Amino acid sequence: MKSKTFLFVLWLSLGGALNALAQSKTAPLTELEKRSGHGRAPTGQQARFTLPDTIKLEDGLSEDEAVAVALWNNAQLHADLSVLGLARADLIDAGLLRNPMLQLVLPIGPYRQFEGLFNFPLEVFWQRRRRVAVAQAELQRIAVGLEQNALNLMRDVRLAYAEWLLANDRARNATEAVQVREQIVRLTKVRLRLGDVSEIEATAAQLDEALANERATRFTREIVTARDRLRALLGAADETALPDALKPEATTAQTAALRYEALQAAAATRPELQAAALAIESAAARAKWEHSRLVTLAGLLNLKQGEGVPFSPRPGILAELPVFNRNQGGIARADAEVERAAWQFLAVRQRIAGETREAWNQYEQAQAALAQWQTQTLPLAEENVRLAERVFAKGDQSFLFVLDATRQFVEVRQRVAELQTDLRRALIQLDRSAGQSRWRNENAKP
Repeated sequence: MKSKTFLFVLWLSLGGALNALAQSKTAPLTELEKRSGHGRAPTGQQARFTLPDTIKLEDGLSEDEAVAVALWNNAQLHADLSVLGLARADLIDAGLLRNPMLQLVLPIGPYRQFEGLFNFPLEVFWQRRRRVAVAQAELQRIAVGLEQNALNLMRDVRLAYAEWLLANDRARNATEAVQVREQIVRLTKVRLRLGDVSEIEATAAQLDEALANERATRFTREIVTARDRLRALLGAADETALPDALKPEATTAQTAALRYEALQAAAATRPELQAAALAIESAAARAKWEHSRLVTLAGLLNLKQGEGVPFSPRPGILAELPVFNRNQGGIARADAEVERAAWQFLAVRQRIAGETREAWNQYEQAQAALAQWQTQTLPLAEENVRLAERVFAKGDQSFLFVLDATRQFVEVRQRVAELQTDLRRALIQLDRSAGQSRWRNENAKP
């Protein structure tokens, strides 16, 4: 009767542990999906970019669809959520019973008795429930905290989507402004031939057109930057399985080759990516070790002397019988560490690709803007000063007219100096992102 009562209590304890584990595997992600309105990619798809089954991109990518794609593919979010696996492993470990210990002493010596001891941990009847409660509370705390990570990602995606839309609107309006100024310049040239306007007025119109062209070029490049930032949050920094508006723009073969070289160099030389790869190897080695820790054996040396018994050392063994605890908690934790390391590696790779693309975009933007200001805007500003001085010498305008033209020229020259510094900054950032210093060499420029 007593043995039956003991087995019944043991069955209740194990049943409670399994029930707590089942709840821990479903509750946090269910709550996350409820709050976000979207699901999360199943484990095993982290090696490639995929789209949720409910997302159709034939009509473009909406804001809600962008959020769903990010929750499905963002590696950093998955790396954060993999901490739940560690907490679940702690819950498994808390619910397990300590294995009974068997001690055997071999019958060697003048008194050849065979001795065996068997012990069972009794604290399970009052400590296990408290251990499980603590582990459940910790799991719930981590799950609630990770919900905020998902909400933060949703916010970042929505903000990046808004910035991308704004960049498109800016570029479109800037292009229309250029078209208007082109018409003004054409009409000004006609009026100049007819003698209705002066040469300095025609030059001022051309200078205004050059400034509008520079703004349009800059806003167009900002579309690329905003697009790549959004793609990085979507987990698609290296992918093209997205609408055409989010795909890389067409470019020359030389520029595409240099950009690809920068991305490959970053993937090959960035230390944090190598460290993340080593972390996977370390976690995998630990997982193999944890899977092998099923049985614990220790040697014994029993020494007896006295009461007519001569000094008699006898060897024996101390064995932990894997009845209840087969290192399920350690194995679950090690497997969770492997998954976490894999997600972290992909998160680092996505971040490096995004940083490199952004650095390359800044480099191209600074280089194009500098060339445009040096070849178009600055010469026109210099010409405007020369014409203003000539008009003043004829007595047609006051010296204030010359000062205003000179002020504009100084501002343009200052802008050229700023763009030269922006180009240097972009090259430094590109060196850091690509993990090498070749990009500062003038011969390496596309």
